[in-house]
Amino acid sequence: MSLINQMLRDLENRNTPNNAPTTLHHNIQVTQPSPSKIHLLFWSLLAIIATGGTYAAYQYSKTLAKTPPAIVTDNVKKDPIPIASYEKVLTTPNAIINPEPKIELRPSENTAIQPASVAQPVPVVQAAPTIQPKPPTQPVQTAAAAQPSPEIIIEPPIKKMPIASKPALIESTSAKQQADVLYRQAENNSQDYSVTYKLEQVLKLDPRHLKARLLLAKTLHNQGQVSKTAEFLDQSLALFPDNLQFINTRAQLYLQQKDPNGAFKTLQRIDLTNNSNETYLSLLAATYQQLQSFANAAKVYQRLVNVNPEKAENWLGLALSQEKLGNPKLTREAYQQALSKNTLKESIASYIRQRLTELR
Repeated sequence: MSLINQMLRDLENRNTPNNAPTTLHHNIQVTQPSPSKIHLLFWSLLAIIATGGTYAAYQYSKTLAKTPPAIVTDNVKKDPIPIASYEKVLTTPNAIINPEPKIELRPSENTAIQPASVAQPVPVVQAAPTIQPKPPTQPVQTAAAAQPSPEIIIEPPIKKMPIASKPALIESTSAKQQADVLYRQAENNSQDYSVTYKLEQVLKLDPRHLKARLLLAKTLHNQGQVSKTAEFLDQSLALFPDNLQFINTRAQLYLQQKDPNGAFKTLQRIDLTNNSNETYLSLLAATYQQLQSFANAAKVYQRLVNVNPEKAENWLGLALSQEKLGNPKLTREAYQQALSKNTLKESIASYIRQRLTELR
């Protein structure tokens, strides 16, 4: 309004008497030319436009001040719709289950801003921007303004109670199974060069594998490894002190090494009274002979001929023991029984005939 007032004051000043035409010297009056009509029309139009624009701006500011906040749509301040319920997110916090479709707010096609008039101002409605849905990358749980955001509690992993196992029994069973497999391989291929190694591996898995020990002792003895066989038998007797096979084999090694005392000590591990094992009695009788205990040797050989009268060696041992004792009659009978079996070597049979001739 100040601009319009200033323009009016300018127009009034131009019509005042102060603006009377000045008189030149010699009474010559200078006439001022009349203002141009186009210039006056231009300033009038400019004043009308300025006045109308100022009034329109004033009415627009009043309209914005009176507009209720419900009309202006603010999608940024509205609470977004949760993508999933709390129970679903708590169950699977890293997955979105059936997300609800988002409703896009689009402006009405018929919404148009009518020109403002002085009589009835029309509130201006701002169109809400279109919200484009974003692809779900991670589940975002946004709580409402009135409700606190639920916290997802991650339970600690359940520690399983250790089950009491029996490793010793399992390992023992497994070791015995492996030992049995290796023993069968060694038994089926007893002539193989690796039989000794396999039997040693069996005993590492199962030190009390009796069959493997017996086969290894026999294998070592047949290979001529006397000292290694003797050491192995001593270890076996420490585990099996009453085993008759280990006793017989160890006593035989003592006799081969001309150690009847060691043989006799080994044979005494078991009861001699009711023992009827032929191998054991033969070793015991031979031990008595090397110890020059011929009476005991004769007794043992007599037990042998009672156990197995068809074996010529038993009769021969009895004859030699009786001859040492000075019993010619019993000696001849024993020699004749040995020859009658026809199982002795020719050299031994010739020796027996010679002794029979001398004893007549």
